[in-house]
Amino acid sequence: MGELEDLIRTVSEKVAIGEDEVKKKVKEKQRELSGLVSETGAAYIVANELGVKTKNRVIESTVRIGDILPEMKAVSVLGRVKAISPARDFVSKKGIKGKVSNMEIVDNTASIRIAIWNQSDIDKLESGVIKEGQIIQIKNGYVREGYRGGFEINVGNKGKLVENPEEVNETEFPAEDEFTSALEIGKIVPDSSVNVVGRVIRNFGVNEFERDGRTGKVANLVIGDSSGTAKLVLWNEKAEKSVELAVGDIVRVGNGFVKQGQAGLEIQANWGTTLVKNPEGVEVPAADDINYTAGSSNNGAPKERVEAKIADLKEGDKYRQVRGAIVNIFGDNFIHLMCPECNKKVREGQCDKCGIIEKPNKLLIINGTIDDGSGTISVTFFREAAEKLIGVTPEEISSSSVDIIAKVNEALGKEVVVEGSVKRNDYMDRIELNVYEVKPVDAVQAAEKMIGSV
Repeated sequence: MGELEDLIRTVSEKVAIGEDEVKKKVKEKQRELSGLVSETGAAYIVANELGVKTKNRVIESTVRIGDILPEMKAVSVLGRVKAISPARDFVSKKGIKGKVSNMEIVDNTASIRIAIWNQSDIDKLESGVIKEGQIIQIKNGYVREGYRGGFEINVGNKGKLVENPEEVNETEFPAEDEFTSALEIGKIVPDSSVNVVGRVIRNFGVNEFERDGRTGKVANLVIGDSSGTAKLVLWNEKAEKSVELAVGDIVRVGNGFVKQGQAGLEIQANWGTTLVKNPEGVEVPAADDINYTAGSSNNGAPKERVEAKIADLKEGDKYRQVRGAIVNIFGDNFIHLMCPECNKKVREGQCDKCGIIEKPNKLLIINGTIDDGSGTISVTFFREAAEKLIGVTPEEISSSSVDIIAKVNEALGKEVVVEGSVKRNDYMDRIELNVYEVKPVDAVQAAEKMIGSV
């Protein structure tokens, strides 16, 4: 009896359904996966869904990233490497020490995060055998929910990264230069991961800070190219590298994250970011030739925010300023415990990635609804914006010295001016405003506008 027939018979006996019914489920699973897995592979998925143990057999069929599903316990996928994060040490829940590295791969259907747990493959990343822009194959990975939402593929001791896989169709992947080339600083946008190359214009040194009982380091620099400038913020071990970057040096920032700062856009560099000093073959204007005004950012962000009515907001709008009243607050859990190393949620004192966390960071997030008379929109206040909304400091949050729920309730009915970007929530099928700045209403200005509209 062949492998497929044996599996169908086993499932039929274990679940007490006819073999024809099992075969029907297998065919339906193949259609659901658009024919991307073999009949035997589909049979293993069906067996797993029905709770039948299959001795952890591997489904060898290669799938596209966009077709990956959570029930795929073993998966093979091809992708071009978009970004690689340096390996980090961790301690498991059982006290076992190990290393983990992360990368992001992409094909023409989607992108996905890869977590590599076995040392042999981590060595390939650290030695440069596998690098950004290269097409690789993931073999025998297992899929689970990622800490940033969505799915991620984990590569453990039974998995493998294959460099230079055979019979690769280059047209099924974005071009290599999309990931190895740098984006102009003047074109960066909030809430995006970027690669940039810039000349160091200012280096303000390293400062130490304490939050939630933990000490850390942060360094602020300004980098620029011919298109503009931006603040570069380096955290913890990356901050220590700032002493190696002098004014006039060129730095390549790989996998930095762009966020809205008080004076413009900032590129955040944490443990997942790579920094290369004076990379070869790169041309950037001299520091004296780059236009920079101290205390500001010249990265393409509008100098004045665009005032807008909620009824006029649309997906993709950025730097929109809305004046309205907080008419609703969702939920009662506003403090989220986060790992200070990877920023992943901490549950019962444990980070799934970093192990036991004695002093997690406390992140304030408030979700609600704002009404400006033309309509309503769901809003999300993160970190500083949430703190400004209810009038608390990070220290008060860390020490639990204030009643956060009472403070949040006081915000109901409060009239504020918020600035943020509009995004679509596909799950709720609506647009939402992600707020990065909160300001009190200027009574005089508001009165003048009312008089002018009469």
